Amino acid sequence: MGLWSSAWLVGDSSADEGVQFVDATAELGIDFVHHNGLSPERRLPETYGAGGALLDYDGDGDLDIYLVDGGDLIRGRGTSINRLYRNDGAVFTDVTAVAGVPGGGFGMGAVAADYDNDGDVDLYLTNWGEDILYRNEGDGSFSDVTRRAGIDNPQWGSSAAFLDYDNDGWLDLIVANYVDFTVENHPWCGHPVLKLRFYCDPKEHEPLRDILYRNEGDGSFSDVSEEAGITFAGNGLGAHCWDYDGDGDMDIYVANDMNPNFFYENQGNGRFEEIGLLSGAALSADGLPMAGMGVDSGDYDNDGDLDLFVTNYQLENNTLYRNDGMVFTEVSFSSGIGEISLNYLGFGTGFFDYDNDGWQDLFITNGHVHDNIEKFDAIVTYAQKPQLFRNERGRYVDRSREMGQPFEEGYVGRGAMFGDLDGDGDLDIVETGSGYPAKVLRNDGGNAKHWLQVELEGRVSNRDGIGAKVYVEVAGQRSFREVKAGVGYQSSSQTAPFFGLGEAERADRVEVVWPSGIRQVVDGVAADQILELVEPE
Repeated sequence: MGLWSSAWLVGDSSADEGVQFVDATAELGIDFVHHNGLSPERRLPETYGAGGALLDYDGDGDLDIYLVDGGDLIRGRGTSINRLYRNDGAVFTDVTAVAGVPGGGFGMGAVAADYDNDGDVDLYLTNWGEDILYRNEGDGSFSDVTRRAGIDNPQWGSSAAFLDYDNDGWLDLIVANYVDFTVENHPWCGHPVLKLRFYCDPKEHEPLRDILYRNEGDGSFSDVSEEAGITFAGNGLGAHCWDYDGDGDMDIYVANDMNPNFFYENQGNGRFEEIGLLSGAALSADGLPMAGMGVDSGDYDNDGDLDLFVTNYQLENNTLYRNDGMVFTEVSFSSGIGEISLNYLGFGTGFFDYDNDGWQDLFITNGHVHDNIEKFDAIVTYAQKPQLFRNERGRYVDRSREMGQPFEEGYVGRGAMFGDLDGDGDLDIVETGSGYPAKVLRNDGGNAKHWLQVELEGRVSNRDGIGAKVYVEVAGQRSFREVKAGVGYQSSSQTAPFFGLGEAERADRVEVVWPSGIRQVVDGVAADQILELVEPE
């Protein structure tokens, strides 16, 4: 993978002047509050939920919002249900009951994709307890097909991601499992002198293996973890799939809490090889495992390959791994991300171009796992401010203080989702918190620069084009995105690739490399539109 020029679409450091994020939650009619079931016993699942998904469930061309709830580990969910909000333009409408997607168990995460290739998007939910697969019936409702599909996963599922690992045109699924926690095996953890009980670290429980489900194409899935080589036990919190080496098949990365992260390289024959230590992306630069939470990939340096970003615990820097071909180099501190993350505990994250200048910026939602942390650690708070880093030619600058009121408020962040909710040509953020209301952070001003969104419909490949590589060329320089389902922490963002074009009023060339290997090219594409492409057969 040769280096591409990275000097395109760059303005000066004030290029994002005027961009603000506004908390539009109440204005849009979103009234969701997460219930974490916080108890004096500090039971571990209480502090790790929950995320959500952005999806166009009704096929009307705009993004709807699905939010995952918890409940109480002893008394059950009660009135705490997941919520689906339909995008009706100026407002969102709660259609959970009509759609039939209340969830179940103690909710953790969600990932959305069209697993059965019927043209509408489905939902997979992870839980402490059995996971759930909702099939979209195409009439505004979903059916619970978990049992029929054979995909219930009774363990503690955290993040999940769809991928077509064998390129057969059907979406498979990887589920990151956390630890073997039960109410009965829950020990006392805390500070005996201060008589403070707090949440145990994961090493108090047995780690779990992750699960790879193969889509059989008939509505059912098979657990192929063992035969595929997904066999290691870890404390999985983040799951992400992408083709890191550009060889045409998707690889799997699992961020583990207090264990080395797993990096499963797809061998192209139905099997994976775990190469975390060999790749340089399993540990910190000091060679230590960290508390991996959320994970995403993006080409932060515009050199033509996908780099990796992982959020971690306080006093552990968030890690940016630069893709140098077959190995990764941790560049957290030299890129401007490392030092400033040390006093934060990061969860949800994602690469996205908030100011449409052609460089992928980074957002992190922060929040501690201990609700009483301030009683025994003077430098850290439970609620923490989110962070937004602007990408300035491959180096990140913290612009959080300039981004508006939502970045001045403490929040116990967990999930983060990205998409153009209002169709105005810039990317908005949905943030979820443990025991907090969900937030919609509307991007006001990002569309001052030009943009292009590419909607894909697979015919030979999977319907959503998950795993497709989309390249956009402007003035001889190229940028690219890979289509993915499942990012950050327990969340799922807009799948359609979104490109900031800066001052360019057109893209000279748009090229798609489908998972099937088919290449599709469109020349002379006007900016500020959604380009819809159907895979040639």
